[in-house]
Amino acid sequence: MTTQTLDSTTETPVEKWPAPAPRARSRTRWRPEIQALRALAVTLVIASHLWPELVPGGYVGVDVFFAVSGFLITSLLVEEIAERGRIALAAFWARRARRILPAALAALLATAVATLLLVPSHRWGPFLTEIATSAGYVENWRLAHQAVDYFARADGVSPVQHYWSLSVEEQFYLVWPLLLGGALLLTRGRAPRVRLGALAVAMGLLTAASLAWSIVHTAQDPATAYFVTPTRAWEFGLGGLLALAPALPHLGPRLRAGLSWAGLAAILVAAFAFGPGTAFPGTAALLPVLGALAVIRAGAPVVRLAPTRLYRLAPVQRAGDLSYALYLWHWPLLVLIPYAVHLPGGVFEAVVLEATVALALLSKRLIEDPVRRAPGLARHPARTLALAGVATALVLLVPAAGGLQLRHEVGQDAKSTAEVVASHPRCFGAAARPPPGGTPCANPALAGKVVPTPVEASRSDNAPCQVVESYGRVRACAFGRPAAGASETVAVVGDSHASHWRAAFDSVARARGWHGLSVTHTGCPFSRATAALPEPARTACVQWNRDTERWFARHPEIHRVFVAGHTGGEVVGHRGAAAFGAQVSGYQRAWAALPASVTQVVVLRDTPKMRSATLDCVQRAMDAGRGAARACAVPRALALERDPAMVAATRPAGRAVRTIDLTSALCDRRSCYPVVGGALAFKDIDHLTTVFSATLGPYLQRAVQDLS
Repeated sequence: MTTQTLDSTTETPVEKWPAPAPRARSRTRWRPEIQALRALAVTLVIASHLWPELVPGGYVGVDVFFAVSGFLITSLLVEEIAERGRIALAAFWARRARRILPAALAALLATAVATLLLVPSHRWGPFLTEIATSAGYVENWRLAHQAVDYFARADGVSPVQHYWSLSVEEQFYLVWPLLLGGALLLTRGRAPRVRLGALAVAMGLLTAASLAWSIVHTAQDPATAYFVTPTRAWEFGLGGLLALAPALPHLGPRLRAGLSWAGLAAILVAAFAFGPGTAFPGTAALLPVLGALAVIRAGAPVVRLAPTRLYRLAPVQRAGDLSYALYLWHWPLLVLIPYAVHLPGGVFEAVVLEATVALALLSKRLIEDPVRRAPGLARHPARTLALAGVATALVLLVPAAGGLQLRHEVGQDAKSTAEVVASHPRCFGAAARPPPGGTPCANPALAGKVVPTPVEASRSDNAPCQVVESYGRVRACAFGRPAAGASETVAVVGDSHASHWRAAFDSVARARGWHGLSVTHTGCPFSRATAALPEPARTACVQWNRDTERWFARHPEIHRVFVAGHTGGEVVGHRGAAAFGAQVSGYQRAWAALPASVTQVVVLRDTPKMRSATLDCVQRAMDAGRGAARACAVPRALALERDPAMVAATRPAGRAVRTIDLTSALCDRRSCYPVVGGALAFKDIDHLTTVFSATLGPYLQRAVQDLS
């Protein structure tokens, strides 16, 4: 028999469920195996970030966290439903806010301040933006939109990139109680057993749908699927279903011990067998998730062969207690410490670990626990939520202020750049490099100058180009002379390494009376070889290449095509030397597929590559008043990669294929330089600045003239 109680929110009678059994209540009390799972999860995550070669799949620790959260949160909600017949949403969200937000916001605030103090301003834009999206708990969607490589540990990775998982958790906390409340609303007035069954059915359907979508989406677009909430929701859902599952009285202590060991083994196998190349989450994530659920189901059996003694070790329990804080602090330290001090390998990892533990202890003792236990907040959910909103707004002020300062700095730098370029200084940019057999051109007025500055360059686009035609995936934009009065129409084709030549080509086109059309696709070379890109970029690249070939057939007026593309990419189905050969063949086949109206293909040798921290080096040299060109030079042997397009040009392709190599404008026999003649040559690792590209115009013009 059920009784009636009054819902203080709706002022309508609601059915009160019978009090939960003691076994159900124990699910949300202290459980050593759950603390041990947390300790294992955070250890795997941190180890994979510090030693990715040792624990390549340590990222599965996040999936363990998701499964544990699904189990615990669902257990709490079901207990509340059993006791009160409803879910007090404001109180639930306030409890989550007191648990999650204080430490998370403190870490974001500290990271934002450290970014402004330590990080060169050319990196502020993406860093501050991601701090803001992390404060709003939508970082996972931002990363999915950018389709970033979470496993990359190159300089410049955001110090809050790990907040993607916290964003997924917060979205779960927001939506899950609403879904459970909806199931309750639909079964109002029914027997408690029916209502519990409705919860299980609703959770099961949502979990199954999420898992199915995760499998499909991971196969189609793994870079996005890694971050988005719908592909991860099933991990919480399986934990929630376990919370509703009935106890298995026939499962004795020894069987439970075996189940616990099997669960731990599943997690560890995933951590050491998986890696960046594993399609994830998809079906692969089932292994660590089911492993975590097996450990939870097994509990902490008191039998000699059980892992319970291991679970109860003080360091394990302490690590589990600190797991949230450890997760929050380790990644910002990993990213930001190199900006403050250079530490050798081994020492760096030790410092990161020690600092992580120290900050986690302080965070928990001074921030997490006091706020969570504050009686004034616990009794007033509205007060908690209001305070959370105010604290979040205060944290957001720091990246907002940094953004304003950045825009001001970029504006000032842009004015200075425009003045320098307009003055046409002698020996500026590529003009400083010596002609064959000659001597370098020197201008003392350019000594110490860097135009544009790294912060301006990092936020600048390639030379402007107005789209004049669309055909399938092809977007053709025009440069040089208008078509009506042009002596010839030429095309520049390739990936973004073709786009960054546009300023130089515009100079050549205007001098020779050409009408130029730029047909480019970022990350996608003009080749019949299939680039090893994540989906859907791979399919889009293949389609762009096909459409480009058809587009040329529609433009018989184009007789000369300039081709440029990045070196070092991968090709589907090939590795190593075979990949290079496949790239060579891919270029040849693409050129051969051009219509007969194209009588000449001209290959531009790819530009050298700088180090990932080169712009940081340039900024530090500028701040110290040192010459950035020499201080930040890269050995030629490292900067210049073998170019498959240049190799392809040496082999018959059924038409005239010529080459242009302007490497001497950037490199001498020993080194390649990020700053040449006072001009910043690169805006990132391997893309030319528009300012420097424009200074290459006379040299490109001379090379084109030599082809005639």
